[in-house]
Amino acid sequence: MTAAAGVALLIAYAGYRTLRPGAGRFFGDFFYPYLAVARFAGDQVSNRSLLAYSRPELAAQVEKLMAVNRRLSAEAAAAKEFEEENLQLRRLLKLDPPAAWRYVAAEVILRDPVLWNEHFTIDRGSRDGLTKGSAVISVTPDGRPILVGILENVGARTSEVRTLFSPGLRLSAALGTTGITGIVNAGERQPTSDHVPIGYLPSHLAYTLQEALFTTGYESGIPQGLKIGELSAVEEVNPRYSNALHLSGLLKPAAQLNSIRFLLIAERVRPPAGAGGGR
Repeated sequence: MTAAAGVALLIAYAGYRTLRPGAGRFFGDFFYPYLAVARFAGDQVSNRSLLAYSRPELAAQVEKLMAVNRRLSAEAAAAKEFEEENLQLRRLLKLDPPAAWRYVAAEVILRDPVLWNEHFTIDRGSRDGLTKGSAVISVTPDGRPILVGILENVGARTSEVRTLFSPGLRLSAALGTTGITGIVNAGERQPTSDHVPIGYLPSHLAYTLQEALFTTGYESGIPQGLKIGELSAVEEVNPRYSNALHLSGLLKPAAQLNSIRFLLIAERVRPPAGAGGGR
């Protein structure tokens, strides 16, 4: 009896699998008018409810929806900004300092409203071991360190940064391929919105535009080899009619100051007191 019941169930299941597609289409076509009527009725109710609104009420509804859209757009933009800042911070924390140096992470907390690109304030100071003249570093999307500026004024908890766009910041820079050196924010050229002058370039040498310039290590607070930017222009002189010893040009800094929020400060590692001492 049990075997017969099992066989009957198998036959019923096989018949169901065979008849289901056709039956499904049949019942779907049969009930479609009833289902369509319900959906049509719902749409008609929604349309009539809209027609019941006056013009001012419809305008208020539209304004409300526009406000919601603006809020959602702002939240999406903020989320994108947070994501980019998170990536920037991760790239910074992955940087290894040069030998005999250490990095201190800092955040920009205040911008100069007038000299936006020249000065800003960070949330680290002398209590964190920072000193005046130390290099302020950002990072490229591919993870390379770049120079932003130096610490100008150091307080106990905050410090002011002077960037490469500040005319008062002068430091040496070397071309990556030839080692030719010049001085940032020196020379006869005038700065522009995204370029700074570079001067004291030897006049008897050839220059290649878009060549990268790096820190020389001559300044005590700045490690060697940090990218500063690219050479964008050099004045042309005819050596037959000019006795100038130096040329002026323009440098495009690598740091994008408008999008910087997190930074690293380079500080020399101080040897412990009494280390290496002797008579």
